[in-house]
Amino acid sequence: SCNWRYIVDKIVCNNDQQASIFLQQKLKVGTIDQKFEIVQAIIDQAYPLMVNRFGNFLVQRCFEHGTPEQVIAIAQAIRGNTLNLSMDAFGCHVVQKAFDCVPEEYKAIMVHELLRRIPETVIHRYACHVWQKLFELRWSGEPPQIMKYVNDALRGMWHEVALGETGSLVVQNIFENCLEEDKRPCVNEVLSSIDVVAHGQFGNWCIQHICEHGSIPDRTRAVDHILRFATEYSMDQFASKVVEKCLKVGGTDFLDRFLERVCEARPERPRMPLIDIAGDQFGNYLIQYILTQSDTQRREVVAAHIRKHMVSLRGSKYGSRVAMLCCNPAYATRPGPPAGMPSSRNNSRYGDYYGPDLGHSYSSDRRYGGINRSFGGYR
Repeated sequence: SCNWRYIVDKIVCNNDQQASIFLQQKLKVGTIDQKFEIVQAIIDQAYPLMVNRFGNFLVQRCFEHGTPEQVIAIAQAIRGNTLNLSMDAFGCHVVQKAFDCVPEEYKAIMVHELLRRIPETVIHRYACHVWQKLFELRWSGEPPQIMKYVNDALRGMWHEVALGETGSLVVQNIFENCLEEDKRPCVNEVLSSIDVVAHGQFGNWCIQHICEHGSIPDRTRAVDHILRFATEYSMDQFASKVVEKCLKVGGTDFLDRFLERVCEARPERPRMPLIDIAGDQFGNYLIQYILTQSDTQRREVVAAHIRKHMVSLRGSKYGSRVAMLCCNPAYATRPGPPAGMPSSRNNSRYGDYYGPDLGHSYSSDRRYGGINRSFGGYR
C-alpha cells in the first residue's frame, strides 16, 4: 500500500509535478479502493492543492473519480472560499470544474458568494472565466437570479466593462447565453455608447457581435450608426474591424449603403472618401475585400473610381495594394483575400473574438486567447 498523503504533501510543499502526474494516472487506472484513498488524501489538503500550480489538476480529477460523498466534501472545501479561488490563477479552474460537477445546492452557494463582489470579479483576469462559466450554466431547478444582481451592480458601467480585455468577453457571453430581458440593460448601454465601444481594442468585438448576432432592431441601430460615420470608422484601427464584419455579414444591402456613403463627392474635399480609405493603413483592407469578394458590377464601380487616382495611390504604401487589384486582372479575379493580405491587420494576442492570428490553439467558437478555461491532460 502506498502512502498517498506523503505524495500529496510533496505537491503542496515542493510543487512536485511528477507527484501530481503519478496521482492523476493512479486515479485513472487504480482500483476502486486506491481511488477512494487517493481522493481522501486530496480532500484533507483540498484548498492548498486548489491554489497550487500542479495540485489544481489533481482536484479537478477528483470530481471525475471521487464518490458522490467525496465530491460534496470538495464542494465544502470551496464553500466560503469561492471568491479567493475565482481570483486565483489556479483556483479559478477548480471553481469552473466544480460548476460542472457539484450538486445544484452547492452551485447556488458558490454563486451567492460571487455576487458579493460583482464589479471587481467580472473584469478580473481569472474570475471573468468563472463568470462566463456561470452564464453558460443550465439549471434543472429554479435558477438563481444572477442577472438581476449583476445588472443592479453594473448599471451605468456596461460600456466600461465592454471596453476591457476580460469584460469584453463577459459581455459577449451575456449576449449569447442570457435571456432577452436579462441582457437588455447591457445591450442598451453598449449601444448607447457605440462610438466609444467600437473604437476600443476589445470593445469593437462587442459591436461586431451585435452586428452579426443581435436582434433586428439592435443590428439596425448599430449598422445605421456605423454607416453614418463610415469614412472615419473605416480608417480607425479598431472601428474598421466593425466595418469589415458588416461587409462580411451584411450582404449587398450593407455594401450598397456603404458605397453610397464613401463615394459621394464633398464640396470641401478634392476627392471622395473612398480614395482616402483606399490609401489608409487600415482602410485599404476594406477596399481590397470589396474588390476581391463583391460581384462584378459593384467591383467595377469601385475600380472605376480607383483608376481616376492611380498616380496618388501607386505612390502610397497602402494605396498601391489597392491600385494593383484594379490593374492586374489576375489579382482582381482570384478568390479569397489578395496576395500579401494577412488574416489579421494587427499582431493581436487574442483569438477568434480578438483576431484570428492567435498563437494558442482552440476551437473556432471559443472566445479567449489568454488563459484556457480548463486544462486537459497532465500538467
